[in-house]
Amino acid sequence: MWFYIVRRFNLFVLTVAVLYFLVFLMLVALPGDLATNISGQQQASPAQLAELTQTYQLDKNWFNQYISFINQRIHGNFGISFTTNQPIYDEILKFLPATIELCVYATLVALIVGFPLGMLAAIQSQKPADFMVLGVSLIGYSIPVFWLGVIAIMYFGLELQWLPVAGRLNLLYQIEPITGFTLIDIWLSNLEYKQLAYRDAFAHLVMPTLTLAVIPATMVMRITRTAVREELNANYIKASQSRGLSPATIMFRHALPNAMQPIISQLSLQLSTLLTSAMVTEVIFSWPGIGNWLIDAIYQRDYPVISAGLLICAGFIILVSVLTDVVLIATTPKRRSAIDGSS
Repeated sequence: MWFYIVRRFNLFVLTVAVLYFLVFLMLVALPGDLATNISGQQQASPAQLAELTQTYQLDKNWFNQYISFINQRIHGNFGISFTTNQPIYDEILKFLPATIELCVYATLVALIVGFPLGMLAAIQSQKPADFMVLGVSLIGYSIPVFWLGVIAIMYFGLELQWLPVAGRLNLLYQIEPITGFTLIDIWLSNLEYKQLAYRDAFAHLVMPTLTLAVIPATMVMRITRTAVREELNANYIKASQSRGLSPATIMFRHALPNAMQPIISQLSLQLSTLLTSAMVTEVIFSWPGIGNWLIDAIYQRDYPVISAGLLICAGFIILVSVLTDVVLIATTPKRRSAIDGSS
C-alpha cells in the first residue's frame, strides 16, 4: 500500500510539472515580452527589469527559466494583474472561497437529491420508478447550464421577483470578510441584523446553487443506480437474503457501504465538469468567484491572471483526484489487497 501511495505521489508531482510546463509555454507563445507576461509589470523601469531578469532567470536557458517560474509560483508569487495592478495571489484568496462555497453547496444538493433517487432506481430496477429516474437524469444532464440559469433569472428573479439575480449579498449588509465564506462570515460577525443577513445570503445562493447542482445530481443518480444494482446482484447479497435478513439491513449494512466506493471514485472524476459549470454559473449570476474572475481576465487579455487561474483550477482537480484515490485505497480492504497482490 505504501508503495502505491508513493507511486501516486510521484505521479502527482510529474503531472503538476507537466501542467506548469504547458502554462510556461503558453506565456512564452503569447504576444508581448516574457518578463511582462510572467510578472504582470507593464512598462517596467530598467531597475525593475533587471530584478525580473534575475528573479526569473530570463538571461539563462529555458530550463532555468522554467525552474524559476515554478519556484516563484510555489512560493505564492503569481505576479501582478494587468487590469487591477494588484497582486494576483491576493485576488486568488479573495475570489477562490466564493467558488468553493458555491461548489460545496451544489455538491451537497446533488447528493441529497441524486443519492436517494439513484437508490430508488436500483431497488425498483426495470420498473416505472427506474424509468422515471433515468428520464429525469437524462433530461437534467442534457440541459445547458447557461440556458437553465437564464430561465431561472427570467422567471424567478424578474417575473416573480422571488429571488435576487446577482451577487452574494446585498450591499446594505456590511459583513467583514474573515474566511471568505459568506455564511460563516455572517455567523462570526456580531451584527444586530445577523438573521436578515442570513436570509439575504440564502436568497442569493438559491438560484446559482440549484443551477449548478443539476448536472452533478444527474451524475449521482446514474452512478448510484449502477453501483447499487451491481451490489444487489452480488452473491453475498443473495446469501444474506437466504438467511432472512431484512431488506433495510441488507441495503444499509451490506450493499450500500460497498457501493459507496465506486460512487466516490466516479464523483471525484467529475470535479472538472463541476468547476467548468461553476465558471458558467458565476458569469450568469455575477457570482464573484474565481471562474468569473478568470473569464473577465480572458476578455481583458490579462495573461498573468489567466496563467494563475489555470494553475489553480487544474492543480486543484489533480490534487483532489489523487487524494480521493489514496483515501479509497486506504479505506477499502478489497482494493488494498488487490494492489498488494499485484505489487
